[in-house]
Amino acid sequence: MSIAAQVVILFLVVLVGVLCRRLGYFTDETIRGVTQLVVNVTLPVLTVYNMQRPFDMHVLMNFLLTLLLSLAAILASIGGASLLFRHRPHDKRAVLLNMAGFSNCGFMGYPIILAINPDWMIYAVAYNVAYLLVSWTVGVSLFQGRQNISLKRVLLNPNVISAFIGFAVFCLNITLPNILSQTMSLVGGLTTPLSMLLIGTRVCGIRPGDLKDKDYHIAAALRLIVLPLLALLLLRPLHLDDCVWRTIYLLTAMPCGTLTAMQAELYGGDSRFAARAIAYSTLLSLATVPVMSLLLG
Repeated sequence: MSIAAQVVILFLVVLVGVLCRRLGYFTDETIRGVTQLVVNVTLPVLTVYNMQRPFDMHVLMNFLLTLLLSLAAILASIGGASLLFRHRPHDKRAVLLNMAGFSNCGFMGYPIILAINPDWMIYAVAYNVAYLLVSWTVGVSLFQGRQNISLKRVLLNPNVISAFIGFAVFCLNITLPNILSQTMSLVGGLTTPLSMLLIGTRVCGIRPGDLKDKDYHIAAALRLIVLPLLALLLLRPLHLDDCVWRTIYLLTAMPCGTLTAMQAELYGGDSRFAARAIAYSTLLSLATVPVMSLLLG
């Protein structure tokens, strides 16, 4: 099955989520509960499960390379966006810079990577670690300055903890007991369908009248088209292993990360704009991600 076909299948599940929301099966309370389940349980379990593999120095070097390149890509995206949006009001500018820097690499990116090639999950974890490190330091400082930077908040994030556990399992060449491994497979396997259903619940509330501000469209175009194409143009000529540049490219092509809306609410950003812009970019990604996946060749 082609990459585009696999991605389209995932987005058909998103449409089921839209239908469930319309029929009232997903209430606001249900959405919050399932979101917490995915972020704090199934995603971390999936991370550890997929990092169980025989130790390989080549894989380790590619993991570290992916981490460094992801850090560079995220910081460069924020830097470029700071010039593009330099004349916006501070509360809105902070949101726009975070949207440019941070894609939905875990919640939406992990299922995409799993559908395309499960062996790339270890590199998706590296990208997600870079995302969390920058979002809770540089990302937060964009809203209210350096006083709100918290390395402790980064290190206590369940997905960072699971990444460290998974990394240790890989480096120490640990094989988990079969019963535990099968349990983790079942729990982690819930991530893809639940994530896609939840995305469907988020995109069905967009109204055309909400999108009169041109910044919605600029931010979406930057996140979904411009930045991934730049990543592709810059990374492909470097003769990296396919697993490295393809993972970074695909995760860069994901819509705006939902963490930006939460941080805007916490630290005085334009939270209303953030919520709508994230939903809008997620809606557009139903079309852009399958198309962008075709460029992988």
